This record gives sequence, C-alpha cells and structure tokens, in this order.
Amino acid sequence: MIKQVAAIRYAKAYFAHCQYTNSTEEVVIESENLIEILSNNSNLYKTLKNKIVPNQTKKKILLSICGNVSENLESFIEMLVRKNRLDLFNDILNQFIELYKTSSGIETCYLTSAHKTTSNIEENLRFLIKKITKNKIKIINIVDKDLIGGFIIKVGDVQFDNSVSSTLSKLKTTLKKENTFI
Repeated sequence: MIKQVAAIRYAKAYFAHCQYTNSTEEVVIESENLIEILSNNSNLYKTLKNKIVPNQTKKKILLSICGNVSENLESFIEMLVRKNRLDLFNDILNQFIELYKTSSGIETCYLTSAHKTTSNIEENLRFLIKKITKNKIKIINIVDKDLIGGFIIKVGDVQFDNSVSSTLSKLKTTLKKENTFI
C-alpha cells in the first residue's frame, strides 16, 4: 500500500513536469512501450524489483533496452536512481498513463473474448460505449480461451459478462439449486 502511494506521488509529479514541458504525449508513448517491454520480460521486471542489484546497474540495463528515450524520461530514471525508487518504475509508469487518460478524457474498455475480435467489432463497441460515457474509448482486447465463446466487457466499475463459460456456470448453479441430486 505504501509503495502504491509513493508510485502515485511520483507519477503525479512526473505528469505535472511533462505537462509543463509540453512532452506528455511523447512520454506516454515511451511509457506504454516500456510497460510492454517489462510485461514481456519477467527477468527485467524482477531485476528492477531486486534490492541486491545496484541502481546504477539497473539504470544501465534499462537505458540500453529502451534505446533512445526522451531527455525527460532519462532524467526521470536518473532521479529514481538517486532516490532509490527504481523498484517502483513499472508502477509509476502505469499510474502516469492513468493520469494521462483521466486528464484527456480517455476511458479504457477491456474486451475479453475467446478469439481476437475484428476491428469492425471494436469500432462498433467503441461507438456504443462512447454514446454512454461521452469519453474517448481505448479498447484493450484480451484473449481468454477459457471463455469458450461470447465476451466480457469491462469499463470502469461496470462489467458485462456474456460469455459461454459464465452462462454455463449460472446454469450449473441453477440446476444445483433445483435438483439436489446433481
């Protein structure tokens, strides 16, 4: 909990700095790329979290993997090294992106389905949700073979589950209530 609070504070300060320097869009793109790199490379993620690995080593590894990053991001990484907070790097980037989405009026829609959805379906969904929320919609498609079919849509606190696995589970529960022999 304490680390989460610290990550939010660093993200807010970094976001304010990026707004001041008019580099928010550029840093958001870099942050999304870095989050993807960290999520696809568990060893790198573990290295950043590891207290035994020196911060200067973490910094060198991170900057070598990132390639050319903006001066803003590089100085932010250096500041995290000085403050011994590089273990919060991924959390800070995630909070930074959430702050950006909130300030830009962007709502994230998580669309979970058994198969990758087409762009036509995503556009129709984006249109329908935008009518309700009045925000820009970013759709993140998650493929989960366990759903069998159908989909789950989650926007903010609201979730709509129209998956085959959920329907089968509800049917099983209903049958158990009605018939004690199952």
